[in-house]
Amino acid sequence: MKFEEVVNKYTNLAYKIAIDMTSSPEDSQDLVQEAYLSLYSHFKEYKKLQENELRNVLCKIVLNKCKDYLKSNKRKEIAVLEDISNIEEFNLQDDFVDDLIRDEKNDFIKSKILELKYPYDKILTQYYIEEHSLDEIARKQNTTKGTIKVQLTRGKKLLKEILRKERIL
Repeated sequence: MKFEEVVNKYTNLAYKIAIDMTSSPEDSQDLVQEAYLSLYSHFKEYKKLQENELRNVLCKIVLNKCKDYLKSNKRKEIAVLEDISNIEEFNLQDDFVDDLIRDEKNDFIKSKILELKYPYDKILTQYYIEEHSLDEIARKQNTTKGTIKVQLTRGKKLLKEILRKERIL
């Protein structure tokens, strides 16, 4: 099988694997390209494989590229969290979502908050529904105020995505 045939036949599969792992269309495209570059650089060795074996090799390369990408992003997030936790003032401006949560406080919004993963569900519930301050939440969570601010911001972003999918925003 020629390299061009592999690209034409399996690009959709490779992209689906990448998007399932990263949830980012742009990053997924980049990762698929990187996977094809890796495959191309060793294609002489893989040329001897049967079609289904070649597909499996491509899938494995895409998976490994995604895992490496996710690991590197995790390290970046930890570094950002450490940097932000030292900042005294951290701006949490996202007025529309804040107003929607505070003003409506209806069961629908509460149920969407509960759909979030831990710790975002807990942080948003404590902040918006139970109306605890950031300092109180930080004490309860045994962490810093900066960490709570970051988690609150990320939680609001995730909530926005859910509301967009529900066509609320």
